[in-house]
Amino acid sequence: MNQPKNKKTNKNPIPYLQIKAKDNFEFGLKLGEKLGKQIRKRIRDNKVLYKKKKMKNFAGLIKTAHKFLPSIKKHYPELLRELAGMSAGAKVDFNELLVLMCEEEILDFRVPHCTNIALQTEKGALLGHNEDWVEDYKNNGLYIVKGQINDRKFLALSYMGSLAGTSSGLNEHFCYTANSMGCSRFRFGVPVKFQLRALLDVRTEAEATRVDLKDSSITSNMVYVWKDSKILDIEDYFGHHEKIYADKFLVHTNHPVSERNRTRTNTDEESVTRYEGAKKILENEKKHSSKTLKRILGDHEFGICAHSDRRHPYYGITIASIIMNPREKSAEICWANSCSNKYKKYKL
Repeated sequence: MNQPKNKKTNKNPIPYLQIKAKDNFEFGLKLGEKLGKQIRKRIRDNKVLYKKKKMKNFAGLIKTAHKFLPSIKKHYPELLRELAGMSAGAKVDFNELLVLMCEEEILDFRVPHCTNIALQTEKGALLGHNEDWVEDYKNNGLYIVKGQINDRKFLALSYMGSLAGTSSGLNEHFCYTANSMGCSRFRFGVPVKFQLRALLDVRTEAEATRVDLKDSSITSNMVYVWKDSKILDIEDYFGHHEKIYADKFLVHTNHPVSERNRTRTNTDEESVTRYEGAKKILENEKKHSSKTLKRILGDHEFGICAHSDRRHPYYGITIASIIMNPREKSAEICWANSCSNKYKKYKL
């Protein structure tokens, strides 16, 4: 059943920051200083949330998160310095931020989250994404940052208390976003949020692939669109990966596209419904545009625009929606459900 249409509002409580820095520590420091109050609240709220969800106590989560440090230090020591800068700027314990950076691995919220759609238009390829997560993150859960570290520029949608780009991001060469897949097990490699932050610094497909597959901690999926309109999807599993290229469009939700990689534990019916629904809409249109993306990301028939009291009440909701244009170096971002809130445009 379709969700009733509401009058859209311009409400957008996602903070927008502009930060220039000479190195990673300074960037993290400035980010922490600007968002200190919100970060401290996010940590307090998360401690309550973890108890409500009957997770480990916070001291236990810190102990588990520390086991990821050897891999992070090996591959991304500069990002640990950035996190240390955020800790100093926000006046919070580094260990508390580390737990937030390892949420995908060490906390099982059982939330089917995120729908990704890349498509070709007459003006180049676009990448759309619905960020679905627990309802507690609807407010004070995300921030937007236009950043520059030395000569590297980026624009990113990010989780509060985490490094930049931990939802979606773009730089001068490409844009990206991600989906979780089958997070019932993990290994102590590089947490996916560190991989997502590292993608903001890469330029080529080869570099992006190395980041994506480097000592991964969980199975995950990432979608890339380059400014020359190339579309690539990488499904990363323990021990192997799948690369999927697309000429017209590509859809990904929270299960493997390749049937040979599907199991009962990684292929939820709800994810398949979103995937098939988005493909159906795209296949029925001859020409695609940003309006196509907005229509799909606001869809209720297939549950793509997720509401707490609609498609899957015991799961999560859509806390943000983003459409990125790598050729134009811009992103349209909407707080919460796009059926009731308007997109706002940001430029790199």
